[in-house]
Amino acid sequence: MPTTLFLTTCAVDKEPYDLLICIDDDSKNVSATTIDEILSLIDQIDSIQLQLKLLTNNKTDAAKLETIPFDKLLNIRQIDEPLNDSISSSVKQRFETKSPLQSKRIRLRYAHVSELFLWTVKQLEVDLDRSIAQRLCSLSNRYLSKLKKRPRNLLVFINPECGKGVGNSVYEEQVLPLFEEMNLTVNTICTERANHARDYIKKNSLDDYDGMISVGGDGMFSEICHSLLLKTAQQAELDVNDPKTHLVPPRLRIGVIPAGSTDAVVFGTTGYNDPVTSALQIIVGESLLIDITTVHNEHGFVRFMATMFAYGFFGNVIEQSENWRIFGPLRYTLSGIVQFLRNVSYNTEITITQASNKSDQIKRRGHYETINCLNMPGRCHKSKLGMSSTVHLADGSFDVVLVKHSWRLHFLRFLHRAANDSRGIEKLSNVERFRATEVCIHPLVVHHDNELGNWSCDGELIDAKQVTIHAHHQALKLFATGINLDQVKKINEQQSTNIPSDRMTRCCTLFLIICCFLVFTFVCYRCLF
Repeated sequence: MPTTLFLTTCAVDKEPYDLLICIDDDSKNVSATTIDEILSLIDQIDSIQLQLKLLTNNKTDAAKLETIPFDKLLNIRQIDEPLNDSISSSVKQRFETKSPLQSKRIRLRYAHVSELFLWTVKQLEVDLDRSIAQRLCSLSNRYLSKLKKRPRNLLVFINPECGKGVGNSVYEEQVLPLFEEMNLTVNTICTERANHARDYIKKNSLDDYDGMISVGGDGMFSEICHSLLLKTAQQAELDVNDPKTHLVPPRLRIGVIPAGSTDAVVFGTTGYNDPVTSALQIIVGESLLIDITTVHNEHGFVRFMATMFAYGFFGNVIEQSENWRIFGPLRYTLSGIVQFLRNVSYNTEITITQASNKSDQIKRRGHYETINCLNMPGRCHKSKLGMSSTVHLADGSFDVVLVKHSWRLHFLRFLHRAANDSRGIEKLSNVERFRATEVCIHPLVVHHDNELGNWSCDGELIDAKQVTIHAHHQALKLFATGINLDQVKKINEQQSTNIPSDRMTRCCTLFLIICCFLVFTFVCYRCLF
């Protein structure tokens, strides 16, 4: 239970409330009875919160309690408002027990976290004694000023072409007003070409910033992540061509404002692809360490991987979808249908170093339709739990999912499980899953290179004839809270109950259209090949 340091009476919406200032029991020993005393000891207090408790004889209403952690406060201001006529007589009596009514209204804006972990901005107006109002504002602002975890200067990259081309509108309408309200200094760069952000990070000093923001999809995040990690490694004079080189985590945290097609990064680190949730977690300075893996081919270092590496089916989908950008996010579905009909597998040898015993290596050899390495679960709109729901974000390992060649029906079962509930996916007859710290993927080419599948790393195609993937423990910091499997299940349950019937009708119609397109594509494929 929190320890109460200060108690007074106030009014909220003309109703009487107790206003309490509390600290956690595990904070340092603090003894204070007035706001002035708390203010003098503010540097010794680690966690402080404001509680508002309704004063009533009604047992149902007595349970009403609003708790506002000070580190979730956005701002607190005194506002000019005529109060004497607006406050109920019962509240007036409580104020006037000691002196004539001299009250002041303050407005608190703070980040509220719902039971489903969705962050929103809430506003509360409180009437209380004028002198207490002034001191409470001073206390709050002093506490906020000492929070070192909150960013002050941000470098923002916007991909205007991401998803359905909504990058600019998402940032300007939902995110920028919050940054301006918090008086953050923001340098905004709207990217004009591929690798624009990479080139800027490479050429310019980042010393003036305490955070970098990606507005776009997973591709925009991947570009910033790769560029920042590479610049940090070069400044530390690390040999990135050695997979076992110990990476130095960059000083800057990266925040992700989702505006893309899949947004797997924010789904895996905040629970939602909600721009306001991500913006508020950036503003209050939430911090999450995640693992990063390095990808090397036969020539040396290729790039860093934060979410997913794929060889075969999903790499082929990425390669084909690049030619179908005119369809927007639908291009991934269409490419997936074509690749499913092809049902191609690749003769491959895989060497896996297990996380449970790093001296123990497992070797697999055979024809695989897809080989996937996941640093994050891979949640998105098309996959409720992600392909690997139990992968940990920061334990120095990643999941390897191998899908052997099989009949289309068996592969369809794998895709269905990956989309709906991937728990126990390794129980399927054509699927194996391992927790690894390193994996070597060596395609066995017999005649010529066109027997190779496509490789993709965080949604970007790479060139390679063989690949080594190595995990690096907690090598990158994000502006995010992190999320566990139980939270994901709760979110999915709520979202599934909120699907209206007309939307279900549209989904069924779309399914029929896709089935017709599948038949049409199959006929065209048979005619062409």
